[in-house]
Amino acid sequence: MIVIAGPTGVGKSDLALRLAETLGGEIVNYDSVQIYRGFDIGSAKPSREVRARVPHHLFDIVDATDEFNTFNAADYGRLARSTCDAIAARGKIPILVGGTFFYLRALLSGLPEMPGRDEELRGRLRRIARTARGPARLHRWLSKIDPQSGRKIAPADRHRVERALEVWIRSGRPISSWERESDETVALNALKLALTVERPRLVAALNARVEAMYAAGLIDETRALLERFPCDARPFGTIGYREATRVIGGEMTREAAIEETKRRTRAYAKRQMTWLRSERNVHWLDATDREQAFAAAMRLIEETT
Repeated sequence: MIVIAGPTGVGKSDLALRLAETLGGEIVNYDSVQIYRGFDIGSAKPSREVRARVPHHLFDIVDATDEFNTFNAADYGRLARSTCDAIAARGKIPILVGGTFFYLRALLSGLPEMPGRDEELRGRLRRIARTARGPARLHRWLSKIDPQSGRKIAPADRHRVERALEVWIRSGRPISSWERESDETVALNALKLALTVERPRLVAALNARVEAMYAAGLIDETRALLERFPCDARPFGTIGYREATRVIGGEMTREAAIEETKRRTRAYAKRQMTWLRSERNVHWLDATDREQAFAAAMRLIEETT
């Protein structure tokens, strides 16, 4: 299989589509927001027209039914493996593209059998989170018992903070120690291609992308989704949707929301690059010129087949 990685906004989806059309491949999503039905603009989900050009898999597979949605990285890993097996059985090439690298790791390396979800414990943690300084309090607690996870997980990422604390309370071990075990499992064979551009160019692209999302109706999309799903459902806390939700609630102006979405997007791209630099067997491609990046990708694919 071929993995297309890189920071958000660098052109991963365009390269994946072109490779799929050229090689007879099928695209498999590993973005944790694009799996949700209806969350289209804020997740930069491929349009219906694009998805009609080549088969696309694992988009729109989950409803944001409630805040206790149980779909997780382990579920994704199992589903993605079976999807890739089916693609290969048809004589096609699975081409993985997305931005949630924990999902990608769940597919390629598997995840350890961590303690399962405890609804009573989650309820207790959520009651703390709903107090005035609750999220900051929980994150301080996490940083004390698991400094590595405290650095990686943002205080506003309520679901991951709660899960990390849940694992520690139930097992007596920080979640980061469980995650390290997955690195020792046998990985699936994959060619990992990572796109990169100079930081100023990426920042300009990210800022333009955020402005385009709001111009395309991100706030209206969020308003319609809030009529279908509870406001504390997981995807409403993601970049863009959280800010749009605050605009709808009168807590933030549209202009402030755009600037905050830009800031969070830039920070997210930086975290993605940090993760990729620690990953093994990655082939880096300069995406400044997309034709050259495509040509370089094709050469690497030909060398490995």
